Amino acid sequence: MTAPSIRVLVADDNADVAGVLEYVIGIEPTMECVGCLTSADRLAEEIRALRPDVLVLDAKMPGKDPLATLMELGPEFPGMRAIFYSGSDDPEFIEKIIDAGAWGFVSKSRKADAVLDAIRMVAAGRVVFPDRRPASPGAESAQP
Repeated sequence: MTAPSIRVLVADDNADVAGVLEYVIGIEPTMECVGCLTSADRLAEEIRALRPDVLVLDAKMPGKDPLATLMELGPEFPGMRAIFYSGSDDPEFIEKIIDAGAWGFVSKSRKADAVLDAIRMVAAGRVVFPDRRPASPGAESAQP
């Protein structure tokens, strides 16, 4: 019997990065890449249609702001976990994504395996932030 599949939606404006993430997630036996976007314009629609367990997002993309989308859809999908995969690891940026409801952050300077590890961790209910708060993401009422 195989473990349940973690449904992952990837959104990164760099098609090469998005493609690599889609590939490495797709070959993991406990994960399934249900979608891959290179613009945030359809992010909300894809989340509603695909109902991923985990989002892997670049914070700076053309179209609608991914942070705004996460804040908008968080209450509608309380079980969905978001990981930001970004080149910006500025502490203020990290605080912004935590406040928006993100469950994790992985620097783009890290290898794709770090993203896979983060997906597993947030799917298991743990937050993944470098030297940040150990508590649940978002407001105090957020469910870990």
